[in-house]
Amino acid sequence: MSRSRIAIWALIALVFISLVLRPPVAAIGPLVPQLISIEGLSYLEVGILTSISVVCFGLGAFGGPWLVKRMGLNKAMMLVLIALVASMALRLVGGFFLLLSCTIVIGLAIAMGNVLIPTVVREQFPKKIELITGVYVTLLAISASLAATIAVPTSEIFGSWRGALAIWIIPAVLAIFFWFPISRTKSEDAVVTAETHTEERKAVLRSPLTWAIVGFFGLQSTGFYAVLNWLPSLLVDRGMSEVDAGGLLGLTTFVGVPTGFLISLVIRKLKALSFISVFVSSLTLTGLMIIWLSPDLVLTGCLIMGFGFASTFPISLTMIGTRASTATQTTQLSSLAQGWGYLIAASGTFLFGELRRLTGSWDASLWMLVLMTVIQLLSGYLAGRNRHIPAK
Repeated sequence: MSRSRIAIWALIALVFISLVLRPPVAAIGPLVPQLISIEGLSYLEVGILTSISVVCFGLGAFGGPWLVKRMGLNKAMMLVLIALVASMALRLVGGFFLLLSCTIVIGLAIAMGNVLIPTVVREQFPKKIELITGVYVTLLAISASLAATIAVPTSEIFGSWRGALAIWIIPAVLAIFFWFPISRTKSEDAVVTAETHTEERKAVLRSPLTWAIVGFFGLQSTGFYAVLNWLPSLLVDRGMSEVDAGGLLGLTTFVGVPTGFLISLVIRKLKALSFISVFVSSLTLTGLMIIWLSPDLVLTGCLIMGFGFASTFPISLTMIGTRASTATQTTQLSSLAQGWGYLIAASGTFLFGELRRLTGSWDASLWMLVLMTVIQLLSGYLAGRNRHIPAK
């Protein structure tokens, strides 16, 4: 297969992969009330269910370089997609144990997909990293927003929460179909020696820039997943209907559809990302404060916060894709940033819900998130400086 045809198939596959890496998780938040009432789950069980996927995002990310080392980049992505489809289908049986088990597999599969995609983009589109990253991030925002928005309405159409989750198996199957030809080709990582992998990993581990990126990625992820999983419950506690609460969450994520892409176009022209990282982190902070202190302005707060979330994610991915010196380093940096970053996010997401359970109020949860966003602002300044991880 020619290089140009491989790129076309890779781009189409990337579209469907992007459409399925958020909905299996994004659709859960609006369905929490149904899981409690229909499946009989407790708040503790729901808290575990909503946070365990983010834990797996962290743990699974560490397995990305290992899987690539054993199978090569392209075959590793195929295995990830197959595992994702199988677990998405099996969890529809229901029951807490099966929901939890399949959610763990889904989280691990998404984690490895998250880690592999920056390397796929770098390898397939080396001269268009920022542009393709913008497309990828935009599709993530579309799918996450759509999943959150239609979760409750589709569950009513199909008669249960199962229908709302089942529809997302379709793009996952299409991702497998279009990635199959790519999985039969060799990737750059396939010819990298084990010794080189080790040397590249050491270079990434030694760089202070790596850990600044880890902090920025982890803290912005904490805010996003805490809001993704708990905003509907917070709004319902304030008297909003489940449908309206889910719709507002969908709107919060929907603003990322144009924002993520436009930000990616802007940062293509920037060598240093410190200023823009601080600015968009300030948007997230402002939106959180409005939601917390001015309930009547919750729509405004959600929109501002949504712009912040939509911008920090592509910035963090661009840091991963452009701050490393080689494709192998990119995989290693992606693994560390997303591994530790999502573990930070998982802890924060669980604590956000647990503080609500322990105190009976959302104030402590919101205070925690505001403080973490301030730290995110500082880490974004450090991570955004015009520096690169040195080659081995």
